[in-house]
Amino acid sequence: MIKGVKDIRNVCKGDYQSPTGITLIALVVTIILLLILAGIAISLTVGNNGLFARSRNATNIWREAEANESSEMQSFVNTYDETLNNLILDENKKIIGEITGQEKTNTETTDINGNKVVVPAGFKVLNPEQTVEEGIIIEDVTANNSDTIRNQFVWVPCSIDGVNNTLKYDRYAFTKSGWSSRQIMLNEKDDDDSYKIQRVDKTPYYYHEAMQKEEKISIEKYGGFYIGRYEVGTDISRNSSNKGNIDQIGKIQSGLNVYNYITRNEAIIIAERMYTGKSRLCSSYAWDTALKFIDGEIGTYSVNSQGGNYYSTLKNTGYNSIKNIYDMGGNVWEWTTETFSDGNYPYVCCRWSLWIKCIRISC
Repeated sequence: MIKGVKDIRNVCKGDYQSPTGITLIALVVTIILLLILAGIAISLTVGNNGLFARSRNATNIWREAEANESSEMQSFVNTYDETLNNLILDENKKIIGEITGQEKTNTETTDINGNKVVVPAGFKVLNPEQTVEEGIIIEDVTANNSDTIRNQFVWVPCSIDGVNNTLKYDRYAFTKSGWSSRQIMLNEKDDDDSYKIQRVDKTPYYYHEAMQKEEKISIEKYGGFYIGRYEVGTDISRNSSNKGNIDQIGKIQSGLNVYNYITRNEAIIIAERMYTGKSRLCSSYAWDTALKFIDGEIGTYSVNSQGGNYYSTLKNTGYNSIKNIYDMGGNVWEWTTETFSDGNYPYVCCRWSLWIKCIRISC
């Protein structure tokens, strides 16, 4: 045996360990640990609570927060706009007694009970202490035409569909107490899509008229219209000797001569001239609705002097009233735009119509 060299057998049998080697057990343990760590890493990365999932959730949360922020900002903008608009409306909305007639636009206000009233530009309210049901009166105070200054009208609240117990803006059939004739609204319609209202005593004749588009829009927007407080009057007395002369401007004021001895076509001219570009002859819808507005108080207005029927005795304008509207029951016959199927009497009598800034005013 060579000196300095150990017996190889002792190497195989002995406890000698190499400083750079690794046992099989250690290798297995290392691999297991690596697999565990890899599993943990994979779980942390791709699991339900993993890095990727958390990243996606964070992205979704951010996007949701961004959407919520945008929604909240839009809600704030809408609230701001609404508040600003309300402030503007509140600024334009005046107490009924503070309206002077100098306003440049229509003014929405309420009576002492909170009922809506829309006052046209250039008009003031004469009786702010009364209610809509009693008859709110407005007066022209800034008209360019001096003849129409102090013209007066009364607010008639209504709606197109009659919901919430409102007065429906419509044509109505009336029974006249003490008269043999009466009217019936038929189910059938005429060619103009308006329901026929029949005169029972003159069958088969009937009344008919379709609602004009501008009337419908106006009632829907404002919730009412105005009717002249008085019959249209003039400063001079009219009779058969001066009929055909319609140079006088019609006035809606008290104590005047009634503007009579006119044809329907002349009535159209007088009505449209009263407020140039804004006035017209009254429709059956406005007239009938105004009758329904006042008729609930005493019923048969047409045969009662309080309603204006003086039994062939001609009165000046402003003799007797119901709800501040004078002489609806007669005094004189007045034209309307409604037609009658009897060729000998093709038109119906009523008053006039006035439009101011799309507010319907009848007179």
